[in-house]
Amino acid sequence: MGKILIVDDSSLIRSVASEAAKEAGHEPVVAENGQEGLNKLNEHTINLIFSDVNMPVMGGLDMVEQIKQNEAYKFIPIIMLTTESNPDLKARGQALGVKAWMLKPFNKKKFFMAVKKLIAS
Repeated sequence: MGKILIVDDSSLIRSVASEAAKEAGHEPVVAENGQEGLNKLNEHTINLIFSDVNMPVMGGLDMVEQIKQNEAYKFIPIIMLTTESNPDLKARGQALGVKAWMLKPFNKKKFFMAVKKLIAS
């Protein structure tokens, strides 16, 4: 059982994604923004990260940039789960090493497929 970090300022998305993580047999760890997400990395061994792009305090791509610069965390797979479809932001995410870009609304089937692909059960 792995731990999935869910970083989103929407309590609804955090709740739905947490339930989906549990259904997939993994433990959810939640954060409301990128800074809190970075703090959670110091408290838990995380196997996969789902993050929104636009959040207060620190956005998802800024968080990803900091994660990828840290030797301890840089190989954790990251999926952006967002309403943002801007090609420039997608390109920035890809350049930073984001594995996938999933558009909201939350799709449980795509979530399960991503988890299965990126976390060895």
